[in-house]
Amino acid sequence: MISEMEEIELYLSKLPVPKSNRYIRPKGGKVFKPPRVTNWEARAIWELREQFKGDAIDYEISVDITLILPNRRKRDIDNMLKSLWDVMEKAGVIKNDNLIFEVHTVKKIEKGKEGVIIKIRPFQSP
Repeated sequence: MISEMEEIELYLSKLPVPKSNRYIRPKGGKVFKPPRVTNWEARAIWELREQFKGDAIDYEISVDITLILPNRRKRDIDNMLKSLWDVMEKAGVIKNDNLIFEVHTVKKIEKGKEGVIIKIRPFQSP
């Protein structure tokens, strides 16, 4: 069981697939996720479940995100975070992303490396 006073640190080995690029609508009109997306989600959920044991967080939280980027290519942080919140819910880390009250995000460029460091702590109102 995770205490409301603990800070939790999690790591993902791959960058999130941006939410805006996630769905394909072929001529038939049915929407589906491309393999790149489903593969990333499955891997991210597995990695989170391996690191996080216990009940989903059900209290207000602050989240610090460090996106480790392999190069200076333009990336949309907002859409990456939406994908990240989705897998955190699906993996059972957080009960609902509406519990995220504060977010601090940093891009860190490390040539040839990628990943995400997620630090979660109880939200403290200013």
